[in-house]
Amino acid sequence: MNPAISIIIPLYNKEKYIRRTINSVLRQTFQNFECIIIDSSTDGSTKIVSHYDDPRIVLVSCKKSTAAQARNQGVQIAQSDLVAFLDADDEWQPDHLETLIRIRKKFPDAGLYSTPYVKIRHDGKPAVMLFVGIPKPPWEGYLTGYLRICSRGDEPVHSSSCAVPRPVFDAMGGFPEELKYGEDQYLWGKISLKYPVVYSWKGLTLYHTDARGRICDEIHGIQEHPFSVYLKQELAAGAVPAEKLPECRAYIRRKRYTEIFSRLVSGDEPASCEPLKASSTGSGEAKNTSKGSMKIIGRSLTRFYHSSVHDMLRLALCKIYGCYNPGRAFAHGIRK
Repeated sequence: MNPAISIIIPLYNKEKYIRRTINSVLRQTFQNFECIIIDSSTDGSTKIVSHYDDPRIVLVSCKKSTAAQARNQGVQIAQSDLVAFLDADDEWQPDHLETLIRIRKKFPDAGLYSTPYVKIRHDGKPAVMLFVGIPKPPWEGYLTGYLRICSRGDEPVHSSSCAVPRPVFDAMGGFPEELKYGEDQYLWGKISLKYPVVYSWKGLTLYHTDARGRICDEIHGIQEHPFSVYLKQELAAGAVPAEKLPECRAYIRRKRYTEIFSRLVSGDEPASCEPLKASSTGSGEAKNTSKGSMKIIGRSLTRFYHSSVHDMLRLALCKIYGCYNPGRAFAHGIRK
């Protein structure tokens, strides 16, 4: 009998975290699964996985690949028609798979199913999450205006929090392997244009930010978000349904603001800035001064982002917008 759900874990040099991740899978209240680990590690990760004596854990060795390539490879091997994803340094609460299976049965027409996630900082404390536009628990159901929700706060779907029916995954072409970043958001966005997105507040995912070697930490050129580029192309071609036009435009605006913020934090010049003329006297000094100023601004913004003041601001926004913060209940459980 085939498993009810296949779990895909791309693994590259996560020996410090992979045991925690696998154990969170084995502790699930729903046990009819297979766990496919696509491994290209050069550290001790492979040895750790090989010590698990469980036929549901499938270890596949491969050459070093991107997360998108590894996930796509895992889906091709998967025996189930429902595929869940989990990064090798993240973990699930015990009812995660149970929740995904239940909402899939309850809403069989959806193309994407997700539970909430909370970022766990380097000190082990949960960040304040801002999920604007989603009714509070015990609600679960269709996320109306998925891209608008993404544009107003934290994106509700994470690469470790969701599951996709295999036919939908194949129809969307899987994760785009040519992208350097944002391939997960790209796929979720494409799915949301064609299929309903279903959400439940149960089955929390813990998104750890303390691991080294994460894809999102790699340095890449700051540029327009890949899915924003795709949306602009679809809008220009008239391929977006009329009812989704406002949320698509809101998403593009949000990603543009995020790009500007990223440039400030990195000390890079905003894309909209006019380049200094080479013929200007002292232009090199002026340019260096400009970069120095932006780096100072960037450091200040980074400190603010990780400060308690920022947490207080986000808590205030949660109250203003009526948002449910899943990290609060998790933090309460830690204190107990």
